[in-house]
Amino acid sequence: MKYGLNNLVIGCVALASTHVFAAQPAKLDLSLKPVSYMGDIGWQGFRLPKVTLSRTSSVVNKHWNTLDNALIQQISYNVARLLYRDVGKAPQLPTLKIIFEDMKGVAYKEGDFNGATIHLSAQYFEKFAMAHDDQSAYDELIGVLYHEIAHAYQLDDHNYKEIGPVIEGIADVVRMKAGYVDFSHRKVGGAYDSGYKTTAFYLHWLEQTLKPNLLVELNAQLDPHDDIKWSWTLFAKESGISLTESWRKYQKSL
Repeated sequence: MKYGLNNLVIGCVALASTHVFAAQPAKLDLSLKPVSYMGDIGWQGFRLPKVTLSRTSSVVNKHWNTLDNALIQQISYNVARLLYRDVGKAPQLPTLKIIFEDMKGVAYKEGDFNGATIHLSAQYFEKFAMAHDDQSAYDELIGVLYHEIAHAYQLDDHNYKEIGPVIEGIADVVRMKAGYVDFSHRKVGGAYDSGYKTTAFYLHWLEQTLKPNLLVELNAQLDPHDDIKWSWTLFAKESGISLTESWRKYQKSL
């Protein structure tokens, strides 16, 4: 009986020890997912924006607290490299403000190439964090920042009202290529011009299978100063891609 009791005690200690170990939170990986480029000395002169981070919400978010100016500048640089081949064509924002505030929705960008402000919803990220693990919550914050900073750097034909879906799709391709979109979210349905991830997955598939460098070329087509009004018809003509046929093949690949 004594031997059995000792075994029972040892077993309880071992179980308690295992329980304590399992309860330790996983270490958060704060490094950006890799985005690789060929060496280009010309980009060494790219001017990074002066960053301002501010929180006006009373919501305390530990992932927001990990952000710093250097990280936002690195994301800005990565975005510019994803959208532009030549540094001379890339806008160089003088200022970029990030505000964590009480608001509906997820996030939005205001301003232009003379300076941009990104608004993040404290409520959205609080709700997301409650339903996901720490790493997923942090990655969601970085992914949204990639998307919104893409809006700060991308061309938009000054025509969001009519071509908003492709503008949002391009921003999500940037987020996707940076490593902050889960490809398991792809699904059959929608249309190539649905916007956001639906359009982004399609554009990414086109780049991988039919048109290398599509993201850079598509962004260039949205230059508001070229006196050419962008449309999906123009895109198909410029790229030599049949929208109907390529969409059908993309859907079949899912």
